[in-house]
Formats: sequence, structure tokens, C-alpha cells
Amino acid sequence: MKLSISMTRREFLLGWAYLLIDLFALPLLLNAGNQQLLRPLSETELNLVYFFVNFLMILIIFRKFLSNSLRQAIRAPWQCLRFAVLGFILYYLAMIAVSHGITYLKPDFVNVNDAAVMDMTQEQFTLMSIATVFLVPITEEVLFRGLLFQGLHKRSRFLAYAASTLVFSLIHVTGYVGRQDGFTLLLCFVQYVPASVALAWAYEKSDTILSPMLIHMTVNQISISAMR
Repeated sequence: MKLSISMTRREFLLGWAYLLIDLFALPLLLNAGNQQLLRPLSETELNLVYFFVNFLMILIIFRKFLSNSLRQAIRAPWQCLRFAVLGFILYYLAMIAVSHGITYLKPDFVNVNDAAVMDMTQEQFTLMSIATVFLVPITEEVLFRGLLFQGLHKRSRFLAYAASTLVFSLIHVTGYVGRQDGFTLLLCFVQYVPASVALAWAYEKSDTILSPMLIHMTVNQISISAMR
């Protein structure tokens, strides 16, 4: 199966360069800049800056890809919505199975990233809701499904699923290395696998990045609503 909406060579090259910056340099640069402020931002405020910077960069770098993806969704709205719904169901059923397995292995398990998001949401509910429900899904879907999955899909479907799942799951736990035990982080990693697979599957089947975006937004909206 071929994904028909491709990134331009410029988007692809700039996207990979930005992905590396996002993974390894941007958090360090923001932290360093924050330390120079007369009134340093709180952790929540700094994360909000990170989310907004990422979102703006995605709009700038991938504007043509996003525009073409939107046109594809408008041309075939039923296909976009159908696979968004099916992808959400796939995610939900897989998460039930994975959660049962994790609870069996560690009854007191708490996802450390979810706990951190909950703390930040309680501090800045409105802004964190906007970031989590809209900005983060658009950013992550373009980077991990649009750039990483699509780029590898042309060469190997298996590699595309494996690499996008690995990177997507790791990005949600690496920030807690050294602050949590390895077993807890491994379980957190496993908990993100169903989402990554379902999102990639919905993108592959719908042929538009808007389908996994809708799933991602819905999942995050449910999570945020549960935190009120």
C-alpha cells in the first residue's frame, strides 16, 4: 500500500533536521534560556513554550504537506473518518489488554508521563488543554507518522511500523531516565505501543495524516477530561 501524499524533498530534509533538534537540543536550549530570565518560568510554563515552539515550527516546515493532507481528507472525508474511528477502537481494545498485563505485573503502576501531564494540567488547565488536545497531536503526528513512518514506509512497511513505534514510545519516557526505576519505564514504554501502532495503521489506511490526528486528539481529550 502506497501513501500518496508525500513530503517535498525540502520538507523531508528540514523535517529530519528539526526532529533531531527537537529530540536532543531544543529542551536543553529552552532550559538554558530560562535560567537567564529574571523570573524563570515554572516547569509547566516552560513545557507550554516547548509545545508552542514545536507547533509553529511544524506549521512552517510542513505547510505544503499539511495543506495536501487536508485536501485529501476533504476529497475523501468518509475514508478519513472511518479509519479514525476504526483506529480509535483498535487502540482502545489493545490498551485494555496491555493495561491488564501491566497491572498484573505491577499492581501499583502509574505512568510517569501521565502523572507529570496531570500535575501541569492542574496548574494551567486551559493552556495545557489547548496544547495537549490540539498542538501536541498535530506536532507528533507530522513528525512520527508523516515524517518517520511515511519516509520508511517507501522502503519497508515493517521497518516503518517498528521504527515509528520505537521512537514514539521512547520519546515519552526518556525524560524520566534516572528519576524512575527501569522496570517502571519499560512498562510506560509498552503502554505507548498500542497508540503508536493504531495511529500508524489509521494513517496508512486513510492515506491522510488527519486521520491519526483525530484519534490522537480524541485520546488526549478523554485523558484531559478525566483530570478535571
